[in-house]
Amino acid sequence: MKLAGKTDVGRIRQENQDDYRAGELPGGAAWALVCDGMGGARGGREASHSACDVIEHCFQEQYPQCMPGGEELFLKKSLISANRFVFQKAMREESLAGMGTTAVCALVRAGQVFLCHAGDSRAYLFRDGTLTQLTHDHSYVQELVDCGTITPEEAEHHPQKNIITRALGVDFRLEPEFTSASIQAGDIILLCSDGLTNAVPKAQMEELLSKGSFYDLPDRLVDTANENGGPDNITALLLGAEPMEVRHG
Repeated sequence: MKLAGKTDVGRIRQENQDDYRAGELPGGAAWALVCDGMGGARGGREASHSACDVIEHCFQEQYPQCMPGGEELFLKKSLISANRFVFQKAMREESLAGMGTTAVCALVRAGQVFLCHAGDSRAYLFRDGTLTQLTHDHSYVQELVDCGTITPEEAEHHPQKNIITRALGVDFRLEPEFTSASIQAGDIILLCSDGLTNAVPKAQMEELLSKGSFYDLPDRLVDTANENGGPDNITALLLGAEPMEVRHG
């Protein structure tokens, strides 16, 4: 696997409340994580950073016990641990009350990507020029789409698009969603915050991902989001199905 990522404050926000982590695992596996914090400047940063710390620790300490078939349980337990940590920290510190964060986490091994998420940060599969969304947004607008109240096209510009229905840290209980997909050589997995997906249309992302060096892709995605207005923090983290290297932008 190859890894490349970048996060940027964008053109409008004063603080970057996004965070991301990624790394190599034994046996040629890899993991990646994107979090998008919320709850005031300090709260948002604290929530996303704390969640990343906890989940990274889970991979460092507990992944060796994750046997084949145990990916769903391992990933869900990792996000639930992060949820409890962020929730308890918000309860202890008044200035952090109400903080929370989205999370989308990927584990790639044995020809599959295993995904666990909460919120509207997304995972995509890019194959043969086509970008396919693998995760399902936990948001008010997505619920309207699911029940047929509005169309996916109307959802793109809905005024309440930023309301999420599931996140780490806002409740002691969390039900993260798990999914998986087969991958093959040449595939790219993209994890990103909504600062990318709200600013760069799918067709434009497909065009960007089709050209240039793999390690230039995060810069190109983030730069395009900023050129399109950059109304929010932007994070793009990519895993490429190739021999492993790690670089951060």
